[in-house]
Amino acid sequence: MSTCPNPATLIESRIDRVLTQYRESPKLLHVLRTNLGQVAAAIGAICSIPEKFDIETAVGDQLTIVGKRLGWPRCHCVCDIQPVFGFACDVPTKNPIGGFCDGTVTWSDCGPFGVSELCLSDDDVYRAFLLVRRYQMLSLYDLASLNEAVRLFWGPTARVLAAGNRRVVIAPGRALTSVERALLQLYPRVLPVAPGIRIRFHFGALRVFGFGTGWGGFCEPWLPDGTELATENETLTTETGDVITVGPLTRGAPWLCEIDANAYDCASR
Repeated sequence: MSTCPNPATLIESRIDRVLTQYRESPKLLHVLRTNLGQVAAAIGAICSIPEKFDIETAVGDQLTIVGKRLGWPRCHCVCDIQPVFGFACDVPTKNPIGGFCDGTVTWSDCGPFGVSELCLSDDDVYRAFLLVRRYQMLSLYDLASLNEAVRLFWGPTARVLAAGNRRVVIAPGRALTSVERALLQLYPRVLPVAPGIRIRFHFGALRVFGFGTGWGGFCEPWLPDGTELATENETLTTETGDVITVGPLTRGAPWLCEIDANAYDCASR
């Protein structure tokens, strides 16, 4: 909420100081109010500056200036890998796959590793990085602060999944969007993690195999309501028309998979 003074109040408070013998001169009062109006407008503009540069509400150039003061500009140098010729599949690969017209190289071992500039043009995406950057600037390296930071990026499902052995494992807890995947190399650069501690990511299910609260076991619920029984052409039903299903299905919790985003190293990507 703005605490800037009301221009009319400023003007009239000064007019009230005019000596009585001059108050019957409308031309003098008009000149005074005109000049005082310009001063009041300047005071209002100066007073509103902090609000324009509030990290929660700033947009455009104002947000860019906030980012520069925080040491996190909009544009960053990231690894750029030339796509190789092939056909897309469900198995992740370190090289992007392209066709005849995508500037691809013939063999995966021949693709050059280069760099390119990635700019955070979306204000909301950039704002999230700046909010996390504050934790890093203040050296808030505790797990509670890191959990708050990762939730600013990926929402309430994100958390620090494991820590120890000079590394932390962060789990977004959901599938990443295409934009979030493109920014993967930037996240480790800004997260509040102490120097010397490695940052790893786990992109699978959150109930990872392990012991204790929050960890999964050998028989985790997979399809609690089962699945419908069906032949090649139709779903099986009872005489009353109820669909026949199998019982609840379970499967073992996935193993913890620690992935390095290679925040600064292009050669290993």
